[in-house]
Amino acid sequence: MVVGRRVGGALLTLAVLGAATGCGGGGDTSSSPLSSSSAAPSSEETTSPATSSSARPTATSSAPATTTAPATTTSGGPLGTEDAGRRLTLADFFQPRPDWTEQRYDIAGQQDLQGIGVEVGGCSSAFELEMRLQNNFDQLEFSVGQADDSAASDQEVVVEVIGNNAQIDIRTVPFNQLQPFTVPVDGVNALKIQVTLNEELATGCSDSVTAVLVDAKVR
Repeated sequence: MVVGRRVGGALLTLAVLGAATGCGGGGDTSSSPLSSSSAAPSSEETTSPATSSSARPTATSSAPATTTAPATTTSGGPLGTEDAGRRLTLADFFQPRPDWTEQRYDIAGQQDLQGIGVEVGGCSSAFELEMRLQNNFDQLEFSVGQADDSAASDQEVVVEVIGNNAQIDIRTVPFNQLQPFTVPVDGVNALKIQVTLNEELATGCSDSVTAVLVDAKVR
């Protein structure tokens, strides 16, 4: 009986061990290979190309260069009472022709006289200077002579003064003489000074002199 119990206990023990072995599922104890981890990003940074924001062109609206207009002789508007007594220049005469030149002249031995001159030829018509006085003055003063460097020295300049289309004065001025004029201009608005050569002395178109008006003043 004792033997039978021992055999039975041994069998029981074997059964328990077998059951324990079955619970292990007889599974494969070898570990399955680890799935390779996804590759880590490379230490080298991939930089996306920088978007260079192109600088907007600055609106440089450069103003057009100012063009300075060339200097011209003014038309010489009407003279006012404030012009009395001062020496008149070419710009004070009304729309003078470009033939007239204002500069310094030697006349009758007097040097560097400031004057308004014109080349007068034997075949040329009269050259004139006009003034708009607006009935503001009583008299006009000026002198006329021939420049010392005139082409001819045997001619006479005829000077005629016309006020409101009527002759006020007329005289001849020979070479080497500076002749003064004093002309009444009371009630005169438009006044003209005309110069030409004396036709009785001029022998041809080649004869010419430089007639010069100096020290013109209104009072």
